[in-house]
Amino acid sequence: MSLPDTENCSGAPPAGRRGLLRWAGWFFLANSVMALLISLRYLQVVQFPEGEYTALFSVLAFVGHFASLGFIGAVLLFLPILILPWRRLVFLLGILLGSVYLLGIVIDTFVFAQYRFHINGMVLNLLFGGAADEIFTFSGSLWIWMAVLVVAVVAAEWWLARRVWRFVLATPGRSYGYLVGAALFIIFLLQNIMFAWADANSYTPITRQARFLPAYQPLTAKDWFVENGWAEPGSAQKSYRIGKATSLDYPKTPLRCEPSVRKMNILYVVVDSWRFDTMTGENTPNIHRLAQESLVFQNHFSGANSTRTGIFSLFYGIPGTYWHAILAEQRGAVFINQLLEQNYRMGIFASAKLFSPEFDRTVFVSIDNLRLRSKGGTPWERDQNITDEFIDFLDHGGQPFFGFLFYDSPHGYDFPPDYPQIFQPSWSSVNYLLLDNEFDRTPFFNRYRNSVHFVDSLVGKVISRLEKKGLLDETVVVITGDHGQEFNDNKLNYWGHNSNFSPWQTKVPLVIRWPGKEPRSLSHWTSHFDMTPTLMQELLGCRNDIRDYSSGKHLVDGEPAPYLLLSSYGQFAVMEKNRITVVDEVGNVDVLGDDYRPIPDARLSPGLMRSVMEEMGRFYK
Repeated sequence: MSLPDTENCSGAPPAGRRGLLRWAGWFFLANSVMALLISLRYLQVVQFPEGEYTALFSVLAFVGHFASLGFIGAVLLFLPILILPWRRLVFLLGILLGSVYLLGIVIDTFVFAQYRFHINGMVLNLLFGGAADEIFTFSGSLWIWMAVLVVAVVAAEWWLARRVWRFVLATPGRSYGYLVGAALFIIFLLQNIMFAWADANSYTPITRQARFLPAYQPLTAKDWFVENGWAEPGSAQKSYRIGKATSLDYPKTPLRCEPSVRKMNILYVVVDSWRFDTMTGENTPNIHRLAQESLVFQNHFSGANSTRTGIFSLFYGIPGTYWHAILAEQRGAVFINQLLEQNYRMGIFASAKLFSPEFDRTVFVSIDNLRLRSKGGTPWERDQNITDEFIDFLDHGGQPFFGFLFYDSPHGYDFPPDYPQIFQPSWSSVNYLLLDNEFDRTPFFNRYRNSVHFVDSLVGKVISRLEKKGLLDETVVVITGDHGQEFNDNKLNYWGHNSNFSPWQTKVPLVIRWPGKEPRSLSHWTSHFDMTPTLMQELLGCRNDIRDYSSGKHLVDGEPAPYLLLSSYGQFAVMEKNRITVVDEVGNVDVLGDDYRPIPDARLSPGLMRSVMEEMGRFYK
C-alpha cells in the first residue's frame, strides 16, 4: 500500500502548503459525510421526529454537527501542515485521525444502541482497562469482526486520501471549498438558533434530540430570547409545545394506584446545603425535638452533591444522569403527577428561583400557576417569606395537601442581622479568598451553624402551626437536605459543595414524622432514591414494582443497595461501602478511598460497572 501520488496525471507540479490545507479540508469533509451515513444507525433506536419544522431541525443538526466534527479534524492537521508540510507525514496523520473518527462513531452507535448513552470516560476505561471481556462479553467472532472493521476503515481512509488528493491537484484555484464551507456554516448556525429558540420556549420535539448525537453541545440563549420578546419569562411551559414522541421509558409501565379513602397530608422540608452532623439538639433544637417522635435515618445520602440533581433524585428516584433527557422532554416526576391525579392541593414554596435550575420544567412542570420566586433580597428574607406564605396556605385551604418548603439560608450562610449568633466565634461576612488548606474553619463553620439554627427556628413555626390546627397527626413530615456542605473536612482544601462526592457533600439528615409509625433510629444505608417509592407505595397506593419508576427501594423494608449512583452538573460517581469511583466531565476515572484519596492500583469492578451502565440506560427506550 503506497501513499497518494504527489503529482497529477498530467505531470503538473505538486501542490505546497496551500494544496495540503485544501486536501485536509476536503478529506475531513468526506469523512464527515461517511460519519453522517454511519450515524443513521442511531435512528434504529430512536424515533425520527414528526412535523416539518422538527424534521428540518433534525436534518440540519445531523449535517451541521458532523460537519463541525470534521472541521475539528481538519484544524488538527493545519498546524503540522504549516510547520512541517511533508505529504507522507500529513497523509499518515490524516488517515490516522480519520480512522479514529469513523471507528469512534461506529463503536458509539453500538454503545448507544445497548445503553442509550454515548461513549464516556467510564466506557473508555472499561474498554482499555483490561475488563472489556467481562463487561461487554465480546465473543471470538466479534473480535474478528472488529479486526476486519479496523482494517476496512483504514483501507477506506487510504483510498479516500488518494481520491481527495487527485481532486485537489485537478482543481487548482477553484473556489468550491469556500462555497461548501459557507453553506455548512449557515447550516451549523441555523440548527443552533433553532435549538436555542426551542430551549427558551420549551419546544420539546426539538430539545429532546440533543442527546441523540455524540458530543453535541447546542447553543442556548434563554435570557436573550426572553429579553427580546421571543420567549415567555419564568416558566415557559405550554402543553401544545410538548411533543408526544419520547425517548424516555419513564415510568416503564403505567402506574396502578388505588388511593386510600383517608389521605395523609405530605410536607417536604428541604434545607439547602444541610450536612448530616448538624442535626443535633444544639444546632436544630426544633427539628431535633420532632425527631424524638420520628423515623430518623442515620446513614442517609442525597443522590448528588448539588441542588439540581439532589432535588431531582428526591422527587424522581432515578439518577441525575437522566436530568438532561427529562428536561428536554419536560417530563414531570411521577410522584408529583400522582399527587395531582389524587387531587392533592399543591403548595410549592422555594426560597430560590424555581427556574434556575429548571424545576419548573422538570419536577413541577405539571403544576398550574406554579409559584416561581420569593420576595426578598437575601436568603433569610426569602426563607421568612416562604414560611409566612406556607402558613397562610395552611390557614386558607383544605386537605389533602402536599407542601414543599425549600430553605436557602445555609447555602448563603445567611441569617437576619439581629438574629442571636449562638455559635461563636462567627465570621461577620464570608471571604472566600481566605480559604485554603491551613485556614482555621471555626468562624466560618460557626456562621454556617448559625444559619442552620435560623432555618430551624422557621421550621419550628411551621410545626407549631400544624400542631395548632390539628394537622400534625394527619401529615407525614419529611425533613432533609438537598446535599451536604464541606468545610475542608478531609484536609484536601474542599469548601462548600459540588466539588467532590465525599460524605461531607452527599450525606444529609433525614427525619420523617409519620403518624402511626413507631419512632426509631435506623442505621442502614438509605438514599433520596428511596423516598419516592416508599411514599408511592404506602401513601398513594401504587402497586407497581418499584423498578417500574425508580432506582430506589423502600426506605425501611428494602434491601440496602450495593452502591449509589451519585451525580452532579457534569460528573457522576459510584459510591460503595469502602470506596468511590468518580468519572469527571472529560472522562477521567478515579477510584478513591473513604478519605477521598486515590487507592493505589485500584481497578474498576466489572460486574458493578456493568450494573451502573445498565441503570444509566434503563429508563430510555
